[in-house]
Amino acid sequence: MGRPKGSKNKLKEKQPGFISEPGGRLNVRVSLTTRESLVQLKEDFGLNTQEEVLEKTVSIVMALRNAIAS
Repeated sequence: MGRPKGSKNKLKEKQPGFISEPGGRLNVRVSLTTRESLVQLKEDFGLNTQEEVLEKTVSIVMALRNAIAS
């Protein structure tokens, strides 16, 4: 029979552990080159998702930016 429609026992979307302050989702178009680069970085960094790649890449770029600005 299963659970009734609208049941409160629905699985809640789990926030990835690598995001310390969830701020939402991005849904953007990217070039084929960017998509392939994300896949390559995912493999290089040993990560599981493109979300993790974006978080890590942005943190690296921001660290470089802050180092240059100092």
